[in-house]
Amino acid sequence: MNSTPKLGITELISEGLCIGCGNCAAYEPKRFSIVETAQGLLQAEEHQQPPYDDSADVCPFLNDTHNEDYFNNHYEADSNHFDPEIGFFRNVFAGYVTSEKSRLESSSGGLATYLLEQLFKRKLITGAIVVHPAPGKNGRLEYRIARNPLDLEGSRKSKYHMVSHDSVISEILASHEDERLIYVGIPCGVKAIKLLCKRIPHLNDRIIYTAAIFCGHQKSHAFTEFVGWQMGVHPTKLDSLDYRVKRPTSDASRYFYRAISADGAHEQRVDRLKWMDWGLGLFKPKACDFCDDVTGEAADIIFGDAWHRKYARDYRGTNLVITRSAELERILIDGSDSGEITLSSEEKSLIYATQGGNFRHRHEGLLSRIRLYESKNLVTPPKSTARLSRYTSKTNRDNTYTNRHYISQKSHAAFLLAKKSGNLDVFYNEMQGSISEYYRETRTVISAIKATIRKLLRIF
Repeated sequence: MNSTPKLGITELISEGLCIGCGNCAAYEPKRFSIVETAQGLLQAEEHQQPPYDDSADVCPFLNDTHNEDYFNNHYEADSNHFDPEIGFFRNVFAGYVTSEKSRLESSSGGLATYLLEQLFKRKLITGAIVVHPAPGKNGRLEYRIARNPLDLEGSRKSKYHMVSHDSVISEILASHEDERLIYVGIPCGVKAIKLLCKRIPHLNDRIIYTAAIFCGHQKSHAFTEFVGWQMGVHPTKLDSLDYRVKRPTSDASRYFYRAISADGAHEQRVDRLKWMDWGLGLFKPKACDFCDDVTGEAADIIFGDAWHRKYARDYRGTNLVITRSAELERILIDGSDSGEITLSSEEKSLIYATQGGNFRHRHEGLLSRIRLYESKNLVTPPKSTARLSRYTSKTNRDNTYTNRHYISQKSHAAFLLAKKSGNLDVFYNEMQGSISEYYRETRTVISAIKATIRKLLRIF
């Protein structure tokens, strides 16, 4: 099986398969800009169509020649391990910062911010390209260049929201300063930056490190509004949303959301909000269902949550870390030796234990979605036969994966309808049938997975 490769950037945008990363707008600013649709999705807007399609080379969903395998292969010489679904990597760790304050102010264990702080302290970087809340934009985000450890404060914690890096990349390209930068982003963002660096030597000379954050999928702005609205903050009144607030609980996954409005702060635990099941994929961009990079294969290092019984019982949070750069790994080991962080070596089995659902949806699920699109003569972003051949095809789960896809796409229009009517119940009524049917069909599958988890817990 191979997906249809006959797709240009114009078609990619028109088919709703743009992820809004901003590469094309940074590369050809007269031709492209990044806009937010009425449904809260970021995507490129094309203003002119030249006779060539050079920007396809910098699109992370079109350039499959320089794909994740291509960039990951650069780590082979520095690696200790290889796995077909993880790529080349050095080691796997779990850990957290020993500063209680820093740990509680982070999404997981605080190791991503710790690494950036150390890069500044060692004068290895002049800036960190990180995501911050955009002032006055109702919970939207933007990339900025942090110039010192204090600038990193706003970049702490996970942020479940699409974001474009076109403006900050344009800022770097316009500068003649001798920079040494690290880029921090989700896997497709890191791949996008690597593609742009390959095309623009000026940028390649300045972005010398990359760090990825595990990503189940991105969310449109509607997700932020949906969470706030459930807590009583209407989308027009929402100032910002904190996606990770830690409170003493029995499990790290039972964190809180905090919505900020002029009326004050509103908090609710994530499992007490409606339809927070990540598998539903509400408000997911279509492109995410054609991304198969779970472990940030193009990045020097990747951070996430250690969602495992061994660590998840500590509500303060613990990081899962996969290293590919010996230099960045050494910084973490030095931090462990000094007592600034706690770091434990782990096996790759921890990656699969914490990201099992992500692997299944992105790999075997990708084959199901490609089959669906091919049956309807619809285009999909190109994927190499080599990558697709690594994934197990399970046709008995086709309905599970395709139903998730339908639910994701339906949610965008349903929430827009609710906003226009000023009634959140409109969204619930529009989605209830599809979601109830999904749960009815997957109940036996979920029961089997829970049984497997119980067996694994007895082992660990």
